[in-house]
Amino acid sequence: MSKQKKASVLVCVTGRRDCDRLILVGKKLSKLHNVPLQVLCVQPMNHGFCAKSDEIEHLYQVTKDAGAEMTIFFHDEAALITAGFVKQVGAKHIVTGMPDGRANGFVEMIHRLIPMVPISMVSEEGQIYNMYPSIAFARAQVSAMG
Repeated sequence: MSKQKKASVLVCVTGRRDCDRLILVGKKLSKLHNVPLQVLCVQPMNHGFCAKSDEIEHLYQVTKDAGAEMTIFFHDEAALITAGFVKQVGAKHIVTGMPDGRANGFVEMIHRLIPMVPISMVSEEGQIYNMYPSIAFARAQVSAMG
């Protein structure tokens, strides 16, 4: 299945039912920027194809109601798979839940792998925190390219 590379907002969900709040924030961002919405769920390999089926079905329905497409991968390296998917679909903004506080956690790894893509993190209360690329880093990247 080949995705077209077009600017989009990518929402990363874990398979928990309450990740629907992330999809709703992503929908608002996609409407604001007039770009498509994509939803990605990366489940651990040991969950198999029946992992969290009720929760995944709920998130799929919320995704469908938002006019978006949901992609599910089974892999143990969620950040690596997500970074590749971001590049594949041309995502220009990522929406996730809050970091879990672990060193080398999902959000931190995504930011390291694709530092130029803004990340919006949504708390359980619906508060949005943003991580934007550093202007100094952006300038360094441009200087190195040219």
